[in-house]
Amino acid sequence: MKNIRSSHIHIKHPPYLVGQSLLHPVFNQFHSGLSASWFTSENTFSVEGVFDNASSIIRCLVILSGSCEIRIDDDIYILTSQDIVMANLQNSKFKINTSHDFSCLELHITLEFLEDIKTPSWETEIFTKRKILRKSKFCLSLRKAATSLCLSMQKGFHNAPLRCAMALAVIGHSFEHIQESHPQNTLSTIEKARLDKAYKLLLSRKDIAPRIIDLAKYSGLSATRLKTGFREIYGCGPYSLFQAHRMEHAKILLKKYSVTETAIQLGYSNISHFSAAFQRQFGKLPNTYRKKN
Repeated sequence: MKNIRSSHIHIKHPPYLVGQSLLHPVFNQFHSGLSASWFTSENTFSVEGVFDNASSIIRCLVILSGSCEIRIDDDIYILTSQDIVMANLQNSKFKINTSHDFSCLELHITLEFLEDIKTPSWETEIFTKRKILRKSKFCLSLRKAATSLCLSMQKGFHNAPLRCAMALAVIGHSFEHIQESHPQNTLSTIEKARLDKAYKLLLSRKDIAPRIIDLAKYSGLSATRLKTGFREIYGCGPYSLFQAHRMEHAKILLKKYSVTETAIQLGYSNISHFSAAFQRQFGKLPNTYRKKN
């Protein structure tokens, strides 16, 4: 699908079209030009066109599930679940290919809004550069804020101040994660290699997370350095990363097995605990997800 203009996507659509494709997201307008669009697609999807929104708009993308490949002009970016990106992309051509079960929250932040919330000028300049600033892995608190905002938009809550507060929480966490002018990478090459070793061991399990002390011993790092290193590189602690990976695997299992069977395979002895964890991550109960897939 070609020649799609982004300004035709980030608008309020007729109810019968909302959620039918990535071209018709759930949309909400907030204060001073701040807006949010929630994109979901159960199947793979491709779209291309041009970003034609105002040059003063900063885009904040939070990938909640699935993955996508985004080509912007001549650059290609691969985004996966838990990635967060901020960029200013006025007049850039784009092509987007998504995986199945893709879900993304996109906030449009205006300079007027940043001024209203007293954002320092040096920080505003960072986020208005015309390029992908940096992608980072987000933490559990940002996921909770983003998921809560998406659900409130979907259900049509009339409490506008509450929805705006949710959007502010997402923006606040996003700004905290992406600080291009103040890089905090203090890890040596050896430490990065050891963290990668721990990362691979951590995600090789899908039932029970290895203990921090065992990961530290295996990687050759202290427990403290392991946890700070994970937050520095992956944007969250080892257990939060493991849990997100575990729930992504749950979606795959639920297409073949019952909720109880899936919970058992993932190491849960209490089914309600699994259901609560799944809902925290994806905003819906596993039984609901299973019926739709």
